[in-house]
Order: sequence, then structure tokens, then C-alpha cells
Amino acid sequence: MASAHSHARWVRHRGNWGWILAYGLVSIGIGVLALAEPLATGFATGLFLATLLILGGAIALAAGFSTRGWHNHWLDIVTGLVAIALGLLIIWHPFLGAISIVWFIGAWLFTGGILELVAGFRATEHRGMLILLGIVDMVLGLYLFLAGPLTALFVLALLVGLSFLFRGAMLCLLALRLRRLARS
Repeated sequence: MASAHSHARWVRHRGNWGWILAYGLVSIGIGVLALAEPLATGFATGLFLATLLILGGAIALAAGFSTRGWHNHWLDIVTGLVAIALGLLIIWHPFLGAISIVWFIGAWLFTGGILELVAGFRATEHRGMLILLGIVDMVLGLYLFLAGPLTALFVLALLVGLSFLFRGAMLCLLALRLRRLARS
């Protein structure tokens, strides 16, 4: 039953294969550009983060000054003002936002590595794998957290570029599969 339902869903979308292929090719193009131009990628990512912060801050302010919503209006107002201030700071210096993303990823990996080490030392199974993974995550996290601005922008461009390339390739494969279904 599940496969018949899945097949029906594929058949319903098979006429859209050209649009999906175009989306995949555009995604691949963006991925290539992101990898080729790490500074532009960092700039665009910083502006995107600034936009999200300003929009989120405006929504939080609206909620804070609204009579509806939850009961802590001051928290909404303060977080809204902080988000807007950070967004404006990042607009003023977009690379700061891009670099902070890489530093956050580094801190996240380092913290996760510590937790993996603790789990590895407590584990009775897969101890070696958990300890190795914890060490790798801690070293990579520390490297990213301590990375200079150019290294951070390069890593961000690499992550963004590879993400777009992978997404684009998967969309192109999907489009070709739908095209094959449309012709059958």
C-alpha cells in the first residue's frame, strides 16, 4: 500500500521535472559561486543573518507591545531590541555575522566532543568509536572556534557551497527520474 501511494505521488509530480531540473542546476551554480568566492559568500551570509535578526526582532517587539501573546512583554521587548541591534551591527559589518556562524559551529562541535568523550568513557560498547569521535569533534571545534577571519570565511563558503552542490545534484537526479516516469 505504501509503495502504491508513493508511486501515485511521483506520477502526480512527473510533469514538473523541468522546473525541478532548473532548480537543481541553479543550486549547483550557486554552490560553485559560493566555493569560488568565499568573501562574497561570507558577505551574503552575513546580510542574510542580519535580515533574519531584524525581522525576528521586529516580530518580538510587536509581540511585546501587543496585548495578546504570552505574559512576559518585557522579555519580548528586550530580545527584540537586542536582535535588531545585532542585525544592524551585522549590516554595518556583514563579515562579523558570517564569522560568528563559524565560531558558533566550532563551539557546538567542541561541546559535542566533550559530551561524546564522557559518553565514551562511560560506555561499555563502542567505547573506542565514541572517544575517537569526541576527540575529532573537539579538535575540529577548537580549530573553527579559534580560526582567524579568513579561515572562518573559507570554511563557511565551503559549507554553503557543498550544501548547494549536494542539493542541486539530488534535485537533478530527482528531475531525471520524474522525466523517465513522465515518458513511461
